[in-house]
Order: sequence, then C-alpha cells, then structure tokens
Amino acid sequence: MKKLGEEMAIDQNKIIDTTLLAGRIMTEGGSEIYRVEDTMRRIVRKATGDDSEIFATITGVLLTMDSDDHTRFSQINRRGIDMEKINIVNELSRKFTDDQIDLNQLQAQLKKLDHELPNFPLWLRVLGAGLEGMFLMIIFTQTHDWFDMPLTLVAGAVGYLVAEILGSISRIRFVREFLGSLALGIVGIAGVRLGFGHDVNNVLIGAVMPLVPGVPITNALRDLIEGNLLAGIERGFEAALTVFAIACAIGTLFHYL
Repeated sequence: MKKLGEEMAIDQNKIIDTTLLAGRIMTEGGSEIYRVEDTMRRIVRKATGDDSEIFATITGVLLTMDSDDHTRFSQINRRGIDMEKINIVNELSRKFTDDQIDLNQLQAQLKKLDHELPNFPLWLRVLGAGLEGMFLMIIFTQTHDWFDMPLTLVAGAVGYLVAEILGSISRIRFVREFLGSLALGIVGIAGVRLGFGHDVNNVLIGAVMPLVPGVPITNALRDLIEGNLLAGIERGFEAALTVFAIACAIGTLFHYL
C-alpha cells in the first residue's frame, strides 16, 4: 500500500510539473491568458479525469488539482513573443488529449522545447526587422521614396540589434526599448542630414515599428475582453511602458538635435 501511494504521488507530481511547464512556456511566448488556462486544464483533465483550478498571469501560473490539497506555483521570469513555442505546445497538448502521446512523452518534449528551441540567427532577425520597418513605412506614410527606404531599413535594423543585445544583458525592458529607439533615431536623423534620406519623419515612423509592441497590445485587449482583468491590465501597462520608452527616446532626439 505504501509503494502504491508513493507511485500515485509521483504520477501526480509529474502531472502538475508537466502542466505548469506547458503554461509557463506559453506565457513566456506571449500567449493570451485564456489559452494558457484552457491548455493546462485540458492536460489535467485528460491525465486525471478530474477538473482543476488554474490561475495565470504574465508573471506566474498557479495550479490546484481537485484530487490534491496542494497548490503549486511556477514563476515566469522572462517574456517575449514566440508564436512557434505557443503553436508547438498547443500541438503537443492536442496529441496528448487524442492519445497520440503519453504523459512521459509530453513532459520530455516540453522540456526539450523549453531548452532547445532553435532560433533564427541574429543577422537574419536584424535583416527581417529592417525590412519590416521599410515596408511598414510605405504602408503608414503612403510613400515609397527610394532614398528613405534604404535608410529606414538600416535605422530599423540598428535599433532592433541594439534592443536585442541589451535584452540579453538586462531584464529592464524600458532601458532596452529606450536605447534601441535612441540608436535608430540617431541613425535616421544623421542619415537625412547627410543626404541619405529626404523625410526624417517617414524614416522614423517605419524604423520604430519593429520595437512597437503590437502583439502585447492586442493580447491585452483580448485578455480584458475575456474577463482576465489582472493579466490584461498587466500586459497593457507593460506595452504602454514600451511605447512610452520609444516616445521618450525619439522626443529627446528631436529636442536636442
């Protein structure tokens, strides 16, 4: 009987650990809170046949199983936007609920995803950010100045590169976004004054786009609409702080330069 009880405790701990890991990975990837809670609830229901109480915010996830008197918490220390992670966790949870994989396989694949997710090389991400800024400049300003387009690409790429480097050093998002915007602003303004561009406003409008938190703002609104008020306010405030950092950097440059 004692051995049976220990095995049940181990299985229950594995279920909780796996569920919390899935929730943490999704939240770190920028998923909406209702999707995080729904995925975690489905995993627990499939593994135990019981329901569970789940509470998730952008800083941590809580889980209490109906068959267990204990509440477990997993803290979230880093956040970003990674749709691939969200998609993979959703896919794994569906396979688990459809009996295509068991709990051990689900846990192993989630751990692998948490530590070994391949990412695009930095140079490709920087180039993508520059191209994004260039094409969004055309969309937002309704102009396609052949002088402003290359300068916007370079300024957007530089700003994104600075933000990425600082993001790997510091967890303070305000500093990362502020200095990244400051860098792209200096490149944009200097480029126009040196004759490499025509309209500094168009250049800066496009160059800041890779740093603008479009997905967090959208997810904040979705969380609020879904009734996840705490997560929606947290995510919305974080996005607003990022926008404020960008505005402060560009405003500082216009004031002093």
